[in-house]
Amino acid sequence: MHVALILCMKDVLFCINDPVLAKSLYGLLRQEGYQVDMADRLILAMQMITEKEYGSVVIEPGPFGLSTADAVRIMESVSPGLPVIVVGKAYGGALSIEAPVDLEEFKEAVHAAHAISG
Repeated sequence: MHVALILCMKDVLFCINDPVLAKSLYGLLRQEGYQVDMADRLILAMQMITEKEYGSVVIEPGPFGLSTADAVRIMESVSPGLPVIVVGKAYGGALSIEAPVDLEEFKEAVHAAHAISG
């Protein structure tokens, strides 16, 4: 059980619309040993974080029908303590990575988020 929790905390959920950005970030995290799941809609991401414990969620402002601030607030209410990384301007307790994304900075943000989440 303890081993499963450690493995699970290496999981990252992406809710990113830009396929080029998603592919580059996905590849980087896979090389770092993370398991990356994808959600193409915010509602799907919310469902996924209720079903699985993630070490962090990466979202990109997009056509979710919600503002980024609302999306972060909802994710934090669905899974308190879950680090949310926003590609762009962050809101609330979310971490922010400005676009264009610096891959090293992104990698450090994910490591920091996972350290926070346990």
